[in-house]
Amino acid sequence: MSLELDRSTWKRVAFGDVIDSITERVDNPSEAGVERYVGLEHLDPGVMTVQRWDSPDKVEAQKLRFASRDVIFGRRRAYQRKVAMAEFEGICSAHALVLRARSNYVDPAFLPVFLSSDYFLDRAIEISVGSLSPTINWRDLKVQEFDLPPLDQQRRIADLFWAIEGHRLALRSAQESARSLLSHIRAAMFTVRTDETRANELFHITIGRQRSPKHENGDYMVPYLRSANVTAQGIGVGDVKSMNFTPKEQEKFALKAGDVLVSEASASALSVGMPAVWREEIAGVVCFQNTLLRYRAIEGVSVPAFVEHYCHWAFETGGFLSAASGTNIRHIGVGGATSMKLGRSTIAEQRAFVHQASAVNAAIEALNSEQRTLKELVIGLSDEIFGGS
Repeated sequence: MSLELDRSTWKRVAFGDVIDSITERVDNPSEAGVERYVGLEHLDPGVMTVQRWDSPDKVEAQKLRFASRDVIFGRRRAYQRKVAMAEFEGICSAHALVLRARSNYVDPAFLPVFLSSDYFLDRAIEISVGSLSPTINWRDLKVQEFDLPPLDQQRRIADLFWAIEGHRLALRSAQESARSLLSHIRAAMFTVRTDETRANELFHITIGRQRSPKHENGDYMVPYLRSANVTAQGIGVGDVKSMNFTPKEQEKFALKAGDVLVSEASASALSVGMPAVWREEIAGVVCFQNTLLRYRAIEGVSVPAFVEHYCHWAFETGGFLSAASGTNIRHIGVGGATSMKLGRSTIAEQRAFVHQASAVNAAIEALNSEQRTLKELVIGLSDEIFGGS
């Protein structure tokens, strides 16, 4: 796609000559007379508008006031790309810059597009000071010079990016609706009502083999998975280690396609019970460590896809966390896993459920794919517009 921009009409300007930094401070957030507080944790990278916030009475300390159409820019750790226009008034973290376009030089709708570009962010990161938490100072930013298009070209660029942003938000809304539907379908299948069963009556549940120095060498070295290999995106095979598993041990601990690996323990409550499906990402025999639980369908009792949905449901609803014990590190253990209860179902009921749930999953993945395509489109357009002369 080409916007046919005439870069010969662009002018080099100092940032502070066309953008104002709004520094109106609020000492008592609960008495600011606004309804919304925006912290850096509320800014989502790659999202051009503020979508999340909190109540001012939930925060203390000095904050910055912003107006509708101001842009909140996370000046601390700029590489996190936290840039968003506010479509309402409020207060925000003092670790942000509140930037306002001088409308005779910069169209307000163009400002978040420009601030989200690598052309701007690369410079912002370069002038950041500090090592542990690099931060941008306004006095350094305001003197930086950039090439900016005239207002008519700015509006054309902004119109295109905001059209993409509108479509992206619509996709995200559709995705949230699909995920909500999937949660309801899973709850209807797994929530205990009248006819209940223990998890080990429907699934083979096994904990992996403990790591030990004596297993670091041997005649039967094979790769094995550990909790670090179970991620929110699935099984990660970028860092897979090996140890010795005898043929007899391989019979017990080798993985089969469709097995679900569940993180058995974690110091983080958000990670206890995180599941991922083994899809034979590595050829040959692969085993697993005792930081993982393996869930496998029982022939004639359960089907693999049903196991997968159950593990995701138990993780997302906090079922695994509730079954875990311990203080600093929460362990599910085989006992906790097998004692969990769910609604009893037949193979026919499981297959009907899987058919329905898989259709929703396919819709979610299609929405994910379209979002990735939009992200690539935005990157490509931004590079074309700001990437060179």
